[in-house]
Order: sequence, then structure tokens, then C-alpha cells
Amino acid sequence: MLSATAGIILCLLVLFTLLIMGAPIFICLMLSGMVGLVSVEGWQILTNVAGKIAFSHVSGYSLLAVPMFIFMGNLLLTHGIGRDLYDGMYRWFGRLPGGLAIASTIVCAIFGFMSGSNTAASATIGSIAIPEMEKKNYDRKLSLGTLAVAGTLAALIPPSTIMIIYGVNVSGVSIGEVFVGGIVPGLILTGFMALYIWIVASIWPQKAPAGESYRLRDKLSLLPRLLPVVILFIAIVGGMYIGVWTAIEASAASVFISIIIIICYRRLSWGAVLNAVQRTIRISGMIYMIIVAANIMSYLFFVTGFQEAVSEFILKFSLPPWGTMVLILLIMTIMGTFLDVIALITISVPIFLPIAVEAGYSDVWFGVIVTIASEMALCTPPVGVNLFVIQGIAPKGTSLMTVAKGAAPFIGVIWILLVLLVIFPDLVTWLPGTMSGR
Repeated sequence: MLSATAGIILCLLVLFTLLIMGAPIFICLMLSGMVGLVSVEGWQILTNVAGKIAFSHVSGYSLLAVPMFIFMGNLLLTHGIGRDLYDGMYRWFGRLPGGLAIASTIVCAIFGFMSGSNTAASATIGSIAIPEMEKKNYDRKLSLGTLAVAGTLAALIPPSTIMIIYGVNVSGVSIGEVFVGGIVPGLILTGFMALYIWIVASIWPQKAPAGESYRLRDKLSLLPRLLPVVILFIAIVGGMYIGVWTAIEASAASVFISIIIIICYRRLSWGAVLNAVQRTIRISGMIYMIIVAANIMSYLFFVTGFQEAVSEFILKFSLPPWGTMVLILLIMTIMGTFLDVIALITISVPIFLPIAVEAGYSDVWFGVIVTIASEMALCTPPVGVNLFVIQGIAPKGTSLMTVAKGAAPFIGVIWILLVLLVIFPDLVTWLPGTMSGR
């Protein structure tokens, strides 16, 4: 048997080796966690706990919301709602400097509300926006970086799969309150990103030329196509806010309402429904596998005392509350460069949440903060999923580093929001504090 320190080092070596080899993230996490656990505790412990971890962490009632919200988003995606959103937003914002990129950012935020999936938002809006930006001779770094980061807004705008996973990992926290807590930061981040694009396009017009102007009549003509978003927002988020239903109940209702909307718009296609089911099964299966794998590694960190060691390392600096949170966010930023977002949430929350609560921050606030931090993990190499998604639909020959360099300035924008929320936590907690039933 190895010592706890040696077991952790071996685990991390296996993890990085598998990542370099390009193995799927759940394989990387599961094998490295199992190797570390066997080296420290032996085969007997692994065989005893592996099945229990797998069952206990995917059989929870709260996780039922994950496939439901994903299915809702896929239903809307496969029935063409994304294209309607893009056309509508472009008519309203396209004439601004950087208008195409600004419209894409807003649409990604809205589509994130409908799907809760960052990859779906990036892939759907990217496939529509990238050809249009290429026609307008947009700077490729700016256009691809915008779409890579804008897709991550789906992690923050409710209903968010990442927030659900956070709620599953934190006993007693209300997923609905975390959802509602993400609304104001989500709007602020969308505004910050749009402002950054407008500033860059105003200073360097050749990077993001303004689009054509539309008459008011043409703008208003597409508003009926945006009604599905309004209806779903009022039904899902509004229902949770006034206490009509919980997040889990809202997820089932969202599927039912989406089907009614599709029928009313006369777009129902059984082929599209089957496609949505297949997409949902693939995405949900991937999420569940990552949850199991990450919890095996998290268990290794627990039995070896690694969690306590990290806590002691942070607390020994005797920083003020805001300094403690900035240090935690720096550590999570580094972790996010090599961990999948779901793994980042699953592994980091048990370590950092007690420290944040001791520093005076609420678990709802921390849920929103780690969700924003996870957005950076989605668009930082070498594991940033959204970078690969955008590279896959970018013009042929586009390198991953081109997308990463374009996304880099937006990481600074996200950090501005994080610092703002650390200084003014009420930006997160005020709206959940007004919810019915508190």
C-alpha cells in the first residue's frame, strides 16, 4: 500500500497521462480514481465502495431534472426554434458595431434558458452564426471566441444542468433558489460580453462590421416567434419563483409545455422527436458517467485527507472573506483547465463549500459562483469542451488555439463579474430571498 500523498500523486499522474492520450474524460477520472484508491486502500475497498458510489450518486430524485430539461432543449432544437431566435435578435441588434456577435451572445443566453446545455447552445447558434460572420468578414478569433464563451451562458441561465448537479452534491440547498440566483448574474454577464464586443468593434470596425438596418415593422414581425421563450420562462422560472412547483416538477412540466408549443406552431415531427430522444439519452448518459467517475475520485480525496489538506492550506493564509473566495476561484480556474465542468463541480464543492460558508457566504451564492467559475472550464484548453465544439463547426483548417485565443479576453470579462459578486453577494442572493415559500 502507498501513503496517502503517494496515492494522490499516482492518481494525478494517471489522470494527466490519460488526458494527454485523449481518452474520454469519464475514463480519465474513473481509472485515475480507481488506481489511486487501490494503491491506498486496496482492492477490497474499491470493490466495496465502487458500486455504492455509482448507485447512490445517480439514483437521486433531484437528478431526474437533468434528462427532462435536456429533453426540453432538444425538442426545441430539433424543431427549429434556434433559427427563429437568431433571426429575431439579429434584426434588433445587427446594425450595431459587432451586431452579429452581440446578437449571437444574446441568443446563446436565451437558448441556454431553453436547453440548459452549453454544447447545444454553442453548436446550434454557432452553426447559424459562423457562416454569417464569415460573409461579413468578421475577425475569426473574435467571432469564434464569442460563440465559445457565449455558449457557456447556458450554465448560468436557468434551468442549468450544472446547477442541478451542484444541488445534488449539497444537502439541503434549494435547486430552485440556485436557479433564480443565477438570473441577475446571467443578465449582467450577457451585458458585459455584449459591451466588450461593442467596444472592440467600435475601436476596430474592420474586426466586426455593423450589419444592415431593419425597419420597425420587420423587427416586430418576428416577435411572435419568440413567444415560446416567454411562455417557457414564465412557466418554468416564474412557477418556481412563486412556489407553484419545485425544479424537478418544473422539468417535467417544461417537456409537456414544449410539446404543446411545437404542436401549436404546427412543427411537430416524429422524426425530430426521435432525434431529440436520442440526443437526450446520449447527453444524459455522458453526464451520469462523469458524475460516477468524479465521485470515485472525490471519495479518494476524502479517505486520504486531501480535502482537509486543501482547506488547511487556504485557511492558513488568514485572508479576509473576499480574499479567501478569490483564492478559491483561482484554484478552481486552474483545476478547470484539465477537468470537465461536471467533474469540477463534483470534486471541488465538498472541498470549498465549507470554507465559503465559514467565510460568511451562503450555499445558494456559492452555487452561482462555482457555476460561473465552471464557465471558464468550458472554454479554457486543453479540456474546454466548447472550444472543441466551435472548432468542429468553424471553417476548415481552424486550429483549436485560434478559438482559445479568441475566448481568452472573455475570461477576463467573467473574472470582472466574479469579483463584483464577491464584493456584492446580494446581486445573487436578493432575488432568491424574495421567492415564495421561503
